[in-house]
Amino acid sequence: MKSVSPLEIDRIKATPLSDIVGRRVTWDRAKTNVGRRDFWACCPFHPESSPSFHVDDNRGVYKCFGCGASGDHIRFVMDLDGLSFHQAVEKLGGRLDAPQPSPEELAAEERKREARRAEQQRYAEQERAREIRKAREILSLGGWVRGTEGADYMQGRGLLPCPVALPLRFVPHMKYWHSRKDEAGKDAPYVLFSGPALILPILGPDAVQGVHITWIDPFRPGSKMKIVCPESGEALPSRKIRGSKRRSVIVLHQPRIFDRIVIGEGWETTLSVMLSEMRGAPERYARTAYWVSISLQHMGGKADATVPHPTLKTKTGRPLMVPGPVPDRDDDSAVLLPPHVTEVLRLGDSDSDRFTAEQVHLRARARWARPGLTDRSAWAPEGKDFNDIVKDHVKEAAHG
Repeated sequence: MKSVSPLEIDRIKATPLSDIVGRRVTWDRAKTNVGRRDFWACCPFHPESSPSFHVDDNRGVYKCFGCGASGDHIRFVMDLDGLSFHQAVEKLGGRLDAPQPSPEELAAEERKREARRAEQQRYAEQERAREIRKAREILSLGGWVRGTEGADYMQGRGLLPCPVALPLRFVPHMKYWHSRKDEAGKDAPYVLFSGPALILPILGPDAVQGVHITWIDPFRPGSKMKIVCPESGEALPSRKIRGSKRRSVIVLHQPRIFDRIVIGEGWETTLSVMLSEMRGAPERYARTAYWVSISLQHMGGKADATVPHPTLKTKTGRPLMVPGPVPDRDDDSAVLLPPHVTEVLRLGDSDSDRFTAEQVHLRARARWARPGLTDRSAWAPEGKDFNDIVKDHVKEAAHG
């Protein structure tokens, strides 16, 4: 079969990806921002109750932060409907018999693409700067955790007493923004509720560039707030991130001199391990920085290619494709290790898909590899994270 004209591919991708995907999913109003061309939904490739599937219309790509599925217009149709490349092109209105363009046409189209990319990059940088400003405004609202519902949350999760100062801050009335359709059918933002939240700064290479927010339930110590969309009845995320994730981490504790890093996906998980080492291995604790990755996938960065999942399938019965073990070396947003670090320990939660998480750890290992670096992963027991272990011990002590 003839190759598809690149101009046909460009014509297909001129349609916003959200238009293609939106026929197959229901956009989450809490996280979606139409004005920024930023869309979220529950993933169409695997079952989930909270939205982790992201469509970026500015770049024309999608990615699920739960199962790792990613791609463009054509890949979406291929994987969801079990079609070949040429079948997906046809389904999206592309012509397989379109003549191949001349060198002049290709050059003209490339100039258009470059202009679009430059405009998208300018827009993305403007949005990044705006998000960083907003994140810093939110951080300025935070106060002491001691004596608040924030301390009750930590107590309920077995994270107190904590003898070191943490960057954690408490906000008694943190607004939770949601959206609903107005009379014209457009998404209109509004404050769904205002409640207690714990916030943490997200640090980039040079400065604070984001904020991590966790809404907590003041009537159930140790529990996150259960948030439900009043229109659809769907569960909404109790955590949100504002700002930029580029080269960023949450630093829970970092001594002035350190040569070891422990990095986990969640701040409760990482803090649980930190407190355990502080009490049981003080010599290791003294030389260790404790970092939190912004998300599971962010720990390993982008993948060079996807690989078939050994057990998970798409709705058509084909193996689900997830980001593989080889890192994309052109990814400029992935977490990097300081050059003086000689040992790193990655924490793996076992309450999410293990195969997908293992690919993330393998990418991180490959990305960080250098002579003299000791590198390993530690996994929580099946179905748990490291904070679950701490909570189990607290319950045993209470009933013992």
